[in-house]
Amino acid sequence: MAPVVRTSSPAPRSCAATATCTFSSSSTISTRARAAVFAVIKSSCVPMESKRMQFSVLGPLQVRPSRDTRVEPRATKPGALLAVLLLNANAWVSVDQLIGAIWHEQAVPASAVRNLRSYVWQLRRSLGERLEGGPCGYRLRVCPGERDSDQVERLAESARSAMAAGEYETAAERLSGALSLWRGEPFEGLVFEAATAAATRLNELRREVNHLLADACLELGRTSEATRLLRELTEREPWCESSWARLVLALHQAGRTDEALAAFERIRKLLLDELGVGPGPELAAAQRKVLHGRKTMSTTKLSLVVGGRPAPAHAEIDTLLASARHEVLIMSDGPGSGPIDALRRIARTGLHPGVRYRVLCPDSARLSSALRTLSLAGADVRTDAEVPMQALVIDRGSALLPADRESTGYQAGAAVFRLPGVVTATVGLFERIWQGAVPLLPSEPAEAGDGVLTRRERDLLALLCSGSTDESAAARLGISVRTVRRMVADIMNRLGARSRFQAGVKAADRGWLMDMAG
Repeated sequence: MAPVVRTSSPAPRSCAATATCTFSSSSTISTRARAAVFAVIKSSCVPMESKRMQFSVLGPLQVRPSRDTRVEPRATKPGALLAVLLLNANAWVSVDQLIGAIWHEQAVPASAVRNLRSYVWQLRRSLGERLEGGPCGYRLRVCPGERDSDQVERLAESARSAMAAGEYETAAERLSGALSLWRGEPFEGLVFEAATAAATRLNELRREVNHLLADACLELGRTSEATRLLRELTEREPWCESSWARLVLALHQAGRTDEALAAFERIRKLLLDELGVGPGPELAAAQRKVLHGRKTMSTTKLSLVVGGRPAPAHAEIDTLLASARHEVLIMSDGPGSGPIDALRRIARTGLHPGVRYRVLCPDSARLSSALRTLSLAGADVRTDAEVPMQALVIDRGSALLPADRESTGYQAGAAVFRLPGVVTATVGLFERIWQGAVPLLPSEPAEAGDGVLTRRERDLLALLCSGSTDESAAARLGISVRTVRRMVADIMNRLGARSRFQAGVKAADRGWLMDMAG
């Protein structure tokens, strides 16, 4: 006969306590045997926290008691019971409250309490001791991070912090991970009041995560991904003006101004025809920005800084650098090279407070004093095997690019572009190289005799010398790829090496590789 859970029964005792009561009342079992059996039972009583479960509410309700087991309540009423318990996780829920949710659209039958106990028994087959009964009703014990909705909120909060710190790639990864947890509508198929309210709140969170991801993609220059994401969002929620405003601005940033204005006109007509209202302040502001940008571009699509006139050239580029308020991106061949020569200009004027400077240079310039001075001053400096072009981007609104004599009619100089498409493409190129470049740590190279490797550095060198990639070395050592690159950068700094190849030669000269071979 199947066990029946009674609301008046006390909370279940632990396995060890039950075993103590059972064996203390038996006189036919020896003390040694009793102790042995008790030890076996006690060892099987794993604390709740070590038996991780996964509770999924972002779609049809789902429970994973283990990695390979998935349970979905097939009937609506057991599903409603599970939903109420999850919405009130770790709190006692009264029998009346549970009955009200389960029979919310119909008269409560005389057998409601008996039926409730039957549903509890069905769930307990999957949930075990997690589902408790007591004089107050029932409660479901849930550990932190076991509900997918909690995971989404944690990832969203972490992504907000990353974006505030300018770490847009990290933010995009976390936001994509959050969106991947959705399997459909939250609490799908359940329409009682508490479930509907929770679903509304979670859908608002989903919209916010989508908006944040689109913003991060735009910051990274991935305009096509941002526009695709926002188009999908406007199709799913056609009345959300905030999504439409972001789509208008994303299309404008991608250089697709006509499409941006067409998108605005589409939502304006939809609001007028269906609701009888005009665009709200956010949407109207997006349209004004696009129109202002188009007017500006029609008169000043680019301005030339002519290399044949040094004084005006220096003055205009210096003025552009001084106008930065948030971020300056620099791609350079090294100090003293090309018409832009951003490194020497910044060295002369200094870093402006509150502005983030990110500098990309080739490995050949790694040991230059200008780079080291910038790094010590607070700039983020990285080097890569090759930097394909010179560029200077100010606040992601202006891009300064080299302009040769054929394109300008003057001696080689530089051109300031304010076209969103040009700026976005330049930022995208910078971000792609930046992710794989090696950081220049703000520390002086070690002296020749200061050649002590940590155990992890020795292991890393051994893996790299055997032909491992950064990714495979990171997996073998249990660290991130970024940590691997930072460790390599530190070793290069200590060796005074301009490239990984030169670092290998110098490491061999110091006997580091011979030590590992031995």
